[in-house]
Amino acid sequence: MYALPFAISLPIVYVNLDLVKQAGGDVDNLPKSWDELIALARNIKALGNDTNGVTYAWDITGNWLWQAPVFARGGTMLNADETKVAFDGPEGKFAINMIARLVNEGGMPNLDQPSMRAAFAAGKTGFHITSTSDLNKVTQMTGGKFALKTIPFPDVASPNGRPPAGGNVVLILAKDKAKRDAAWEAVKFWTGAKGAAIMAETTGYMPPNKVANDVYLKDFYVKNPNNYTAVGQLPLLTKWYAFPGDNGLKITDVIKDHLNSIISGARAREPEAVLADMTAVCRSCCRRPPAPRAERHDAANHGAPPAPRGAGTGKNDEAASLERHSPDGTRLDHGRARSARQF
Repeated sequence: MYALPFAISLPIVYVNLDLVKQAGGDVDNLPKSWDELIALARNIKALGNDTNGVTYAWDITGNWLWQAPVFARGGTMLNADETKVAFDGPEGKFAINMIARLVNEGGMPNLDQPSMRAAFAAGKTGFHITSTSDLNKVTQMTGGKFALKTIPFPDVASPNGRPPAGGNVVLILAKDKAKRDAAWEAVKFWTGAKGAAIMAETTGYMPPNKVANDVYLKDFYVKNPNNYTAVGQLPLLTKWYAFPGDNGLKITDVIKDHLNSIISGARAREPEAVLADMTAVCRSCCRRPPAPRAERHDAANHGAPPAPRGAGTGKNDEAASLERHSPDGTRLDHGRARSARQF
């Protein structure tokens, strides 16, 4: 199997500058913290006329915008050996309280993602927090009805804060050599500098290709600074975390369900209790069953585990198969992939 990153996205803030002005905000000094954003969102909400101060696409993939504020404060989802929930510490408490404040103080409505996007594009929302991948779509939907600006995800704490990257990957699964070779030619173009530049110009995604960003898109970013907001944060990005084990997707559902209890207003006044409940359920999902009898016996006798298939031979080595080079010669390293996702 061949795998190459194709496009990168990360969470950013879309801003309606006209509403910011109407609410008395400074368009040249937009919020850098959640405190500042929520205070201004409250003022925008007070303008009336069905205006929303803020919307937050909290349910993207079930947990991406839960990970974002936790990672931005330097937190993690699980501990280093992936045996224990770690998002219930100070970073998680900050994140869960921030989300609740969007509802309680910012007056955030309970909308699905298409409705959030439509409300923002109609000029009815001051701040919309979602993926960079929506940028071209949202820009077209606004149709110049108001001044649109993008700003970085708030409160990325130095030195350990890291917004999580998302995006897309291209896979070649063909076993037939002719088909595989033909697919490889297409993939080389898509992930090369020119193809990646085309992708960036027509979406809100960023290329994982330095030549595309620094050379092919240099003038584009000057003319389209909203697209550069995300590129400027590339040095800070971290991996979007995938929960390990058979219960990985169940954990994502647990997180989504508990966040929904806040967004819906049902438990918006008790965010830390929601976090405690969410942690307890996720902790039970993280528990690993005891090793099979034979494996325990081998471990007790210090027996070495069987070597991975193809280890030391260069054959059937998944790690090697996922390590490739981009067409411009830049090495691309890929960690172990637990699941394939797109947003």
